Amino acid sequence: MAEFLILIYGDDEKWGQRTEAQLEQLDAAHRAFQAGGALASGELDAPEMAKTIRGALVTDGPFAEFKEVLGGFYVIEAADVDEAVARASGLYETHEPHARIEVHPLIQH
Repeated sequence: MAEFLILIYGDDEKWGQRTEAQLEQLDAAHRAFQAGGALASGELDAPEMAKTIRGALVTDGPFAEFKEVLGGFYVIEAADVDEAVARASGLYETHEPHARIEVHPLIQH
């Protein structure tokens, strides 16, 4: 089995506008996804809470020129990238027009 990193991007402003019912659906969907065998997962705090390190310089951010931000991640095991994509395609955010999911194979050292 290989490991894959799933990154969840979306519009932070639109995520903040979810109703209580949408938040409950979201939480239930993510609990189900985690129960399906996620090795690790996490929801990221707001972008303004992050810091960026470039060499010896540490700055607030990241601040991008667009509204889309990284909101969370999973690390999963899958037989191949097709299986990882199929699993990631079941995430709640795939139904939100402002969101996107990336699937990255992890290199084993």
